Amino acid sequence: MNFKVGELIIYQNGDSYEIGKIKRLCDDGAFVFYHGGSTASKTPYDCMHKLINAYCITETTLGGAE
Repeated sequence: MNFKVGELIIYQNGDSYEIGKIKRLCDDGAFVFYHGGSTASKTPYDCMHKLINAYCITETTLGGAE
C-alpha cells in the first residue's frame, strides 16, 4: 500500500488497535504519532491499515501542535 506523510492510519498490535498519524516514511515502516507529544514510533507497514473514511476526521492532536 502507498502511505503518505500526514495520513491517518490504524495500527494493529495483536488484539489492540490505535489511530496514528504518519510523520515520516522509511523503507521498512513509518514513524507514526500515536499521542499528542512530538515522539513518533517506528511501525512496520504490515501492521498499518488505511482508513477509508479518514477525510471525515478533520482535526486531531496527534503529534502535538504543528
